[in-house]
Amino acid sequence: MYGKKQWRGLEVEGRYSDIMTFFVRDLVDNKLVVKEYNEYPHYYFTIEYMKQIHSNVNPKCVSIIRDILDTTNCAITIEADTVTLKNIPVDLVNRCHIIYRIQDPAVQLLKDTDTLSIDAGWYRVHQITKCNMMEIKPDNYKFDEEL
Repeated sequence: MYGKKQWRGLEVEGRYSDIMTFFVRDLVDNKLVVKEYNEYPHYYFTIEYMKQIHSNVNPKCVSIIRDILDTTNCAITIEADTVTLKNIPVDLVNRCHIIYRIQDPAVQLLKDTDTLSIDAGWYRVHQITKCNMMEIKPDNYKFDEEL
């Protein structure tokens, strides 16, 4: 939900799809708008939130994620890109599900049977056919609720 700091809805991306999720783009009064962390089985921290950790704008951003991990069995997804991934604390890398964002509009030009190849270094290649990837469209987000 563009323009919102926190909202809820079913996750539609990644391995936690179809789970009720509390989405966090930013803190409200330096906290999450939940009574208890156990209210939601899954928390999703957006790239905007993670950029705050990267630029060290608010130290509370990391401690909230750690508090959820330390006091509940909730799953946590964090978004990352080439800028933020290197600065995510190691304990969060090990304990959270990461959705790594790669922005390339040329992917839409590929046929479903074409292969997406990500070169990660000398002879380190990850590949998947486009038809085996999740495709999320704006309509998938229609049930998100503002808090």
